[in-house]
Amino acid sequence: RPIPHVASPAAQLGTRFHAWAERFIMADADVDGIGGTEGAAGMAAQSRAELIALIGDTQVDADNGGVQSQDAPSQDAQLRDERKLAAWQRRLVASPWAKRRPAESTWSERRPAWAERQIVVSIPQLGDVIVNGKLDAVFFGGLDETDETKRYTVVDWKTGVKPRKPDEIKEKLAQLDLYRLLLAAMEGVPLDAIDACLYYVSEPHEADRELDALDKTEEEILAELSYGIPQQSDND
Repeated sequence: RPIPHVASPAAQLGTRFHAWAERFIMADADVDGIGGTEGAAGMAAQSRAELIALIGDTQVDADNGGVQSQDAPSQDAQLRDERKLAAWQRRLVASPWAKRRPAESTWSERRPAWAERQIVVSIPQLGDVIVNGKLDAVFFGGLDETDETKRYTVVDWKTGVKPRKPDEIKEKLAQLDLYRLLLAAMEGVPLDAIDACLYYVSEPHEADRELDALDKTEEEILAELSYGIPQQSDND
């Protein structure tokens, strides 16, 4: 997830959400022996309960996907942004990924492995092209928690509009293909031991938020990447 060169208001809001998601996912986790967060050194330690308590005083309207404040309605753009950010945060808190933590399961696969993990990898099969970006979150285990063949799941938080058309979905999922390839190379694990998904906190209903990566081989992914490296930002 490269950092946008020009920060639009949407990108700034997306960046704020990603920073909060990093802190939330790794809060309460025992990071000894695992990746932890790249930026954790400069952050004051907070529990998940504390982070949840600080979420803005908003509630999600499940019927239309909007956000309603308990205060009088306001058209102020900044207030609307704060409401939107709070809605995204609450959706992550309510998601299955928030439940993948030691306090709620004895399964080691439920632990978060990394958040905002920096990646700088050379891909020799593509002429030693250098890829520089970040993995939003990586969890131990697979999308199916009972699948013991899976080592990791990469989750890419999305704050933009979820794609609906097949060609748009294919374009977005190409990001996950790249992430699976990079993590397999970095950790020295088979590609088929890594799952990945996009998680759209912009979607009001939980059942509509997740797009899972296809089970592609290394050869298939490299063939697609030969046409170009997928680009993404905090507001997609």
